[in-house]
Amino acid sequence: MPARLARTAACLAALASAACVGSKPTIYQWNGYEQAIYEHEKAPQDREAYVASLWTVIQTCRQNGTRIPPGVQAEYGYALYEEGRAAESVPWFEAEAREWPESRLLMQKMVRNAQLRGAMQPAGPGTTGPAGAVGGKP
Repeated sequence: MPARLARTAACLAALASAACVGSKPTIYQWNGYEQAIYEHEKAPQDREAYVASLWTVIQTCRQNGTRIPPGVQAEYGYALYEEGRAAESVPWFEAEAREWPESRLLMQKMVRNAQLRGAMQPAGPGTTGPAGAVGGKP
């Protein structure tokens, strides 16, 4: 019986110490990205808020000197691509591939698609949208 009591006390002590540690900070600064993508999937017509949240994540990471989380640059590039601004999306896909080599194959395909789409677009001003309102360069 004393051995069982000792094991129970040890388990309780371990649980108590784990509870005191609290949550560990994440590796990346997501800055509300998870909520933004969830809201975007629920209401895709509200693109402006979604694109603004992507830009916020990118800018915050740049200002703090931290890595941009995986997929964010690709998402921003895709927002440009969807707006018909294929040429402007290419640097974002390339930046994603540089930062996250495991995405290289997909990003190469996105670059190729953007280049093909850009070659098919007539010369002149491109379509503007939410990504153009807040965007910059990778």
